[in-house]
Amino acid sequence: MKKTFFALTILTTLMASASAQTSVALYGTLDAGVTYASTGNTPPVNVGQNKWSLDSGIDQPSVIGVKGMEDFGGSLKAIFQLEAGVQINSGSSTNNSSLFNRASWVGLTGDFGTVTAGRQFTPLYDALKTLDPFELGLAGTATNLMSIGGANFINGVAIGGNNVSNGGGVVGQNNSMRYASQTVSGWSMEFNYSFGEIAGSIQNGRQMGTTINYTHGPLAALLSYDVANAINNRNTFHTTLLGAVMDWSELGLPLKSSLGYAMNRGSDVTAIADVDSSDLLLGLRYPLGAHELLASYLHKNDHTSANLDAQQFALGYTYALSKRTSFYTSIAALKNKNGADYRVGNASNPGYGVNVFDLGLRHRF
Repeated sequence: MKKTFFALTILTTLMASASAQTSVALYGTLDAGVTYASTGNTPPVNVGQNKWSLDSGIDQPSVIGVKGMEDFGGSLKAIFQLEAGVQINSGSSTNNSSLFNRASWVGLTGDFGTVTAGRQFTPLYDALKTLDPFELGLAGTATNLMSIGGANFINGVAIGGNNVSNGGGVVGQNNSMRYASQTVSGWSMEFNYSFGEIAGSIQNGRQMGTTINYTHGPLAALLSYDVANAINNRNTFHTTLLGAVMDWSELGLPLKSSLGYAMNRGSDVTAIADVDSSDLLLGLRYPLGAHELLASYLHKNDHTSANLDAQQFALGYTYALSKRTSFYTSIAALKNKNGADYRVGNASNPGYGVNVFDLGLRHRF
């Protein structure tokens, strides 16, 4: 209760001071639905058990935040954002140790690009969200099999670097500086550096990442790279993601297709599957008025001797009741091999089981 009261006090104060700013806006996403999950016959967890639950943040995380900017004239502006994750089903925070656990940053933007500092998403996170037709949500989320934000997910657990994991994936990177360029002739780039802040070593806990984007007509391509040093300064985790999204509407077909291929590599790591692996993502989005159909295929190819491979098929459907409110449902089936323990997750949960169905409602304000 004290934390909730403190958060509301901060937001109220910021809104009250809006007259001194060019703009300050309160925003949020409220997402809740019903989930059914089956663990199937995959050991070692809860074999053959099924579960019904009322969940929060299935399609997109439930959040409340405030953002704003001050215009200095010309192109120069000061910008900021504070965002906290909330649990609609219980009214609690998604992280008891962090108030604005999703975003907390301030920066400047202008003709030179945008520079921000604080807790924020990594370029690799944004790149994967661009390629995933489910936008890292619903039962089709790519976060359960693919690496995001520089964190390799080992059986659903994020390891390495300065990331903070919450639910279905890494939602923020602490102590980070980020630069995003303007788009020139279709080209743009983003770079992120996160300080480890450990005495005696500049590398210990450090994380860096960059994404290069190119857009030409209906094609949007990207190349993203992230390297993270674990806190013990011995293990280093590398993720390289190459992908593209094709918008076929310019050719008369209301369809978007996406392709992503990731290579993950770790050093000085033993007995941990998935650190040395490759990931394949195939995605489709078929919008038709207020309706949209989603589909994806994911394949995890473990390059270690354990050979803990996995693959996932997912289908989804959304219906826009209005510009702010949408109904959604999805279903996903995941197959583990050689004792792998990957699970189908969603935007806020790292995973329930290997067969998952969900049905819910999302409202933005």
